[in-house]
Amino acid sequence: MLYDQAIDEELAQMDQDAEASLKALQVGEIQVPLRHLMRSCVTINISASTQDAIDLLIAHHIGAAPIVEEGVLRGIFGERDVLRKVLNKQMGDLTQIPVTQFMKADPQTARAEDMLNIAILYMARGGFRHLPIVDEQQHPIGMVSIRDVISYLVEYFPQEVLTLPPNPVRDALKAREGA
Repeated sequence: MLYDQAIDEELAQMDQDAEASLKALQVGEIQVPLRHLMRSCVTINISASTQDAIDLLIAHHIGAAPIVEEGVLRGIFGERDVLRKVLNKQMGDLTQIPVTQFMKADPQTARAEDMLNIAILYMARGGFRHLPIVDEQQHPIGMVSIRDVISYLVEYFPQEVLTLPPNPVRDALKAREGA
């Protein structure tokens, strides 16, 4: 009971502190074109095996990659597909299973001239973490990830984000006693 009361008091104090120092992004600050946030993307050919696609994600340290057919976006394959559809299932030899069996076909996309607020809206509504950026011919030209969005926001609030105080009450109450 003491623990719950201490947490409630700490959260109430944090809410008061947050309200006192609340900053809001101005409309223009989230109206940055996605071309300023997007990263170049590595693509996977639609004829690739699932194992080849997994190997590519690992080799490039990326969470998702567009699936293309003759340069045109057809889907997206990412770590969530591996975790939810492949891992711990008796799939057989992944070198013989096409990536098309596990990719998300016709993913949500954006254009380089679209604004950050559009990407945030798409990601929030769709529940995904990677947004392919395509040109007029549906060729992938980049990728915006939730990490890119957060990094951009941290640039606006470095003091507030990077210097958050520890939660002393919560940490103290969780500490184990004894030697």
